[in-house]
Parts: sequence; structure tokens; C-alpha cells
Amino acid sequence: SAASDVYKRQQVLALRVVFMNIRYIFLAIVIFFSLCLPLLAVTEFLFLEPYVFFYVPIYQLPNFLSIVIISALTGLVLSMSVYRIRFLQASTKKLRSGLLGSILGAGAGACCGGVGVALISIFGTVGIAATTFLTNLEIPLRLISIGILIFTYLMIVKDLNRECNLNFDVKER
Repeated sequence: SAASDVYKRQQVLALRVVFMNIRYIFLAIVIFFSLCLPLLAVTEFLFLEPYVFFYVPIYQLPNFLSIVIISALTGLVLSMSVYRIRFLQASTKKLRSGLLGSILGAGAGACCGGVGVALISIFGTVGIAATTFLTNLEIPLRLISIGILIFTYLMIVKDLNRECNLNFDVKER
């Protein structure tokens, strides 16, 4: 249980270090809304014409939640990656994992929705096959992208704790 407590404290400490600055909170919120709103509009949860209307049918709740989770994790991971770039001057090799993971996670979550279907549909018969594949595997692909984003988040927390030499007392107070 002591290892679990240390691990939880490392995560809290890394989040506290990054989000002490209001700029990173703002960046995470901007990334969240920049990804979430277009995806909700494309997947027809958010309607903008003739007036703004938001509707999530109960059978589409897993799709809606996956979009929100992917958007939130992308905002979190990208803002933490920007922190590492700006303040820690980490090497390019170390930074690739955070940026690549967040791009892969967000891209996988976005491609299996309406964005991917719209882009693939221009390719004719091959596009129809790909559209069918993406539609049938939409939830599993989004779960994979959530897994990629969580893994990327955990790697960034580990790197921040190592690079910043964030130490804390394991003993109970």
C-alpha cells in the first residue's frame, strides 16, 4: 500500500507542478473544447443550425462519453507536454513520446467518428469498406485511444517526477 501511496502522490505532485500556472489550465481547457466541440458536432450530438441544440440518445452514451474522455485526456497530456518543452528543456527524443502518444490517442479517437467516415467516403468502394470497418469498431478504437492517452499521461508523470527531482516524504504525517 505504501507503493500505491507514493504513486498517487507522484501523480498529484506532477499535476500540481504543471497546473500551478494558470496558462496551462487555460491551455488544457482550450484544447479540450477545440477537440470536443467539433467531434460532438460531426457525430451529431451537437447541432448548430437552425439553432444550437445538444442531444445524446441513451444508446449513444458510450460514444459521447468516449469523445469527452478523449478530449479531456488530450488537453491534459498536451498541456503537460508543453510544460515539459518550455520549462524543462527536455531532449527531443524524450518529448516525442508525449506528443506522439497524444496525437495518436486523439487521432484514433477522432478518426473512428464522423471525421474519418467523411474523409474515407471519398475513396469509393475501398472507402465504403473502411467506413463499415470504422463504424463497427468505433467503441473499441476509442477505448484503444483512451488507453494510449492514459499510458502517455503516466509516462509524462514519471518523466516529470524524474526530471524535476520531485521528492516527497513517504511517511504518514
